Amino acid sequence: MEEKNCERLFEYLRDILYSPDACPLDVETLDPPYQKLGKGLRFLDKAVREMKEYSAELSKGNLSVTLPGKDNFLCQNLKNMHTNLNHMTWQAKQVARGDYSQSVSYLGEFSDAFNKMTAQLKEREMRLKEEAQKEKAHASMMEGYSQLLMELICRSEEQILVVGVEDGQVFYCNTKDANEDPKTNEIFKLCLEMTKKEGVLEQIQEEAEKVWETEDSLHRIFKVTTGLMHWQGELAYVHIIREATEERTREKRLEVEAYHDPLTGIRNRTYFEEQMEKLLERKEKMVFCYCDLDHLKYVNDRYGHLEGDRYIRRFVETVKSCVRENDLFARVGGDEFCIILRKCPKEMAERKMKRIQREFKETLGIPYPQSFSCGLVEISGKNRPQTLDEIIQDADCAMYDQKRNHKEEYEKQLNYSASEWIVNHTHEMH
Repeated sequence: MEEKNCERLFEYLRDILYSPDACPLDVETLDPPYQKLGKGLRFLDKAVREMKEYSAELSKGNLSVTLPGKDNFLCQNLKNMHTNLNHMTWQAKQVARGDYSQSVSYLGEFSDAFNKMTAQLKEREMRLKEEAQKEKAHASMMEGYSQLLMELICRSEEQILVVGVEDGQVFYCNTKDANEDPKTNEIFKLCLEMTKKEGVLEQIQEEAEKVWETEDSLHRIFKVTTGLMHWQGELAYVHIIREATEERTREKRLEVEAYHDPLTGIRNRTYFEEQMEKLLERKEKMVFCYCDLDHLKYVNDRYGHLEGDRYIRRFVETVKSCVRENDLFARVGGDEFCIILRKCPKEMAERKMKRIQREFKETLGIPYPQSFSCGLVEISGKNRPQTLDEIIQDADCAMYDQKRNHKEEYEKQLNYSASEWIVNHTHEMH
C-alpha cells in the first residue's frame, strides 16, 4: 500500500514538472499519512500553473496581466521583473515627452543602450535650441530689405505699398486684385495708420528704415519694412510687406520645445540654468530652493505611472499658486525641482516653503501621503563666490537632511514589511 501511494505521488509530481496539463490529484484517495503531502503537491501544481500563465503573458509584453497571489513564492522574481518592466515603460514614455533625465542602471547592456539614447535625445534638444536661434537670425536678415528692392517690384512676391508723406496719396501698390481700392485693403490701412503716428517720420529719417510687425483680423502676422524714397520727385513711404505667420509659429514651437517641460508646462533645466547664470552675473539677491518630490517611485509602483504624473502636476500647481510671477520655477529632473525666490529674505522664504509643504500635504482625497523635501541657500548678491553647481550641491545637502526625516515619518505608511507578509502568508497556508 505504501508503494502504491508513493508511486501515485511521484507520478503527480512528474506531471506537474513535465506535463503541460497535469491531471488533478484526488487527495481523498490517498491513505491518511500521505494526504498532507498530496495537498502540498496540489498547492505546488497550482503555483506552477500560475507561474507558467504569468510568464507566458509577460513574454508577450502584456504588462497589465494580473499579479499572482502573495502565497506564490515561485513568481517572486517574475514579479520583480514585471515591476522593472513597468518602470522602464514609464521611463520610455517620459523620454518620449522630452524628459531626458531618465536613466537605467540595473539591466546591464540594455542600461547602456537606453542611457546612450537619452543622451542623444538631449543633444537633439540642444540642436533644436540652436535651430530656433538660427531661425531668429534668419528672420532678422530677412528684415534687411532696403529701397533697392523697388527695382524688383514687378517680380516681387511681397506686397508693396508706396504712399506720399505729405497727403497719404497712394502712388503704387501690388494688390492681387487690380480693381481693389488700396485704402480698403486691411494691411495697407494698418500701414497708413502707422505712418500717421507722431515721431515715425523722424525715426525713419534717422535710422533709414523701420521694421515692425502687425496682425490683421484673421490673426495673420505680417512683417513690414518701412523706409523713405523719392517717387517721381515726391517724398514717399515705401512699405514692403511679408506674411510671417508660419515663421512666427515655427519659432514659438521651437522655443517651447527647447525651454519647457512637456509634462508640467513649467520651465525645464536648460532654461533654468541659463536664467540662473544671468541672475548670478547681475549679483541679484535671492533664495535658491532645491526640491525633491518624496516617494515618487512608490506612487508609480503602487498606483501606476499616470497617478505618478498626477502627483507631479499637483505639486507643480501647489507651488505655482504660492510663488510670484517674477520668481523662477523649473523642473530639473524626474522628481527634482528648483525655485528661485527673487529679492526675498531667507526667513520669509523658509515660511513660504513650509506653507507650500503644508498645503501640499493637506490635499484631500489622495490615498497616499503627499510631501516633498527641500533645501534652501541664500544668495546675498554682494559678490559671486559660488558657482551654480556649488549652490546646487549646498542646497542638495540641506534637502537630504529633510529627506531623511520624511523617510522616517512616512515609512510606516508606505512600506509593507517582510514580517507582516510572513504572518499573512502563514495564516493563508493554514
